Amino acid sequence: MARCVVVLIDGLRPDAVTRMHMPVLRRLSRSYTRAHHAVTVRPSATVAALTSLATGVSPQRHGLVEPGLSFLSRLGVLRPLARELRAADIRSIVAAGPLALRSQPIAWALAACAGIEQLLCADDGSPHEVVLTGLEALAARSSAFGFLYLSDCDRAGHEHGWMSLPYLETVTRVDDALGLLVPVLEDTLVIVLADHGGGGVRPTDHDLPHPLNDRIPMVFAGADARREHLITRPLSILDVPATILHWFGLAIPHSYEGRPIIDAFIGAREDEAA
Repeated sequence: MARCVVVLIDGLRPDAVTRMHMPVLRRLSRSYTRAHHAVTVRPSATVAALTSLATGVSPQRHGLVEPGLSFLSRLGVLRPLARELRAADIRSIVAAGPLALRSQPIAWALAACAGIEQLLCADDGSPHEVVLTGLEALAARSSAFGFLYLSDCDRAGHEHGWMSLPYLETVTRVDDALGLLVPVLEDTLVIVLADHGGGGVRPTDHDLPHPLNDRIPMVFAGADARREHLITRPLSILDVPATILHWFGLAIPHSYEGRPIIDAFIGAREDEAA
């Protein structure tokens, strides 16, 4: 059995992962492996970061930095993660909140071209519903990859400002939903991270270069994850696709710009760190 779940919490800043506001994620980060200095891509925007996660290359190469279908013409020279997994008979499932009607054709086109088997939209869009929807779909497969997209923190940041009271209240609701992942940790690798931070230059935005916009949390928990381990070297969101392929025992395409985070796993030697 080999299952991996990536939980992407849109707009979560590392300094929001505290005992008060995110006790579940903080406990996982201390019990397993966490990154001390992980960053997203530039521009520090959701579309750019998600596409880099999906393809293993930077926005300068994939070219998708705003919603649209211009990315499709580049797929022929890229090797999306889900396609690499599908070639090994590992199916990919994406769970997210409801999509606006006008966004559905774009989302389905991108998902299909990237090799994603299922794109599931939770009815009420709450973090709990998204996590449950993804876990239920994954439970039916002995070998699968799941991507759970939680957008709540980003919305709160844009509306009220990063680290504002409404933002932190939203962070706590999202953390409560992460508790649903604890029962699957025995046989599932869970990677929790964000696509960007926020509030670095403008209180309600995240697109401009700034450490508070660029820094992201990154936690590896569950199956094969190293216990009570802190990675202090710089990591990038671009390292995550390569790490997933490595964990499944698959070859990493030469086009991928990141390196597998081998030292996040049990049995890794210190000299294996990239």
